[in-house]
Amino acid sequence: MKSSEVNFVNQQLMSRLAKVNGFLLDMDGTLYVGPNAMTGARAFISALKTASLPYLVFTNNSSRAKGVYRDRLGKLSMETRLEHVLTSGDASADYLANETTYRRVFVLGTEALKVACEGAGLTVCDAHEAPDCVLLGYDITLTYASLTDACLLVAKGLPYYATHADKTCIDPRGLLPDAGAIIAAIETTTGLKPTILGKPELSMLDAGLRKLKKSKDQLIIVGDQLDTDITMGAQHKVLSCLVLSGETSRKQLELSDVSPDIVVENIGELHALFQQTGRLMN
Repeated sequence: MKSSEVNFVNQQLMSRLAKVNGFLLDMDGTLYVGPNAMTGARAFISALKTASLPYLVFTNNSSRAKGVYRDRLGKLSMETRLEHVLTSGDASADYLANETTYRRVFVLGTEALKVACEGAGLTVCDAHEAPDCVLLGYDITLTYASLTDACLLVAKGLPYYATHADKTCIDPRGLLPDAGAIIAAIETTTGLKPTILGKPELSMLDAGLRKLKKSKDQLIIVGDQLDTDITMGAQHKVLSCLVLSGETSRKQLELSDVSPDIVVENIGELHALFQQTGRLMN
């Protein structure tokens, strides 16, 4: 690419950044990993607040309630209000309540996901209580008995949904099996796959847009996973930024068919790019 072409691309990018008026920020691997804040994360969140720019922190992790994420961010000096947290569990429960006629849900997930369903007006049922659909989440309380119940219900033909399909979850110990691993177990048994409701699907993006009261062309998605955060941007034509501080390495990026609009080492570098546009100076 000629230098003039590079400059044109850079000008286009800076022009798009200058128009951003809403932020969807992944958490694990983007703002923190375990007990540690990522480089530049605190300053970035502080700058968004100072500039009164609306943001949501969002995650495909449906195993925990919103309050857990609010409290974790608070302990890392990134205080965030509860209404600024969006989980795939909340988005999935809202989808089932508002976009389907199903009201009795067998939940293969944690208590947090069950509470999210009940909060959306759904009834959480055991397998023998005639549920009319199955919702799978990142179930860190999974047992063989509950997995068996889910397999039998799915095999009978009940509508089958999943909060997300992430294969792994980043942890200070390494990568842990996520909801995708449970989906694979059910598929091995039944041959069936769920309808996914979290990232990168439109249902999750729409939930974020409604909360932010923004349109897609005003938004930037920031995250560390190609197959969720960045794919969401690519599929739905939203500006995306990949941070290399989490699950994706530069080599994985080079081998991927998914192309983010922006690639930075950490969220602090994204902050610096915004500062070049004259924004987020604090």
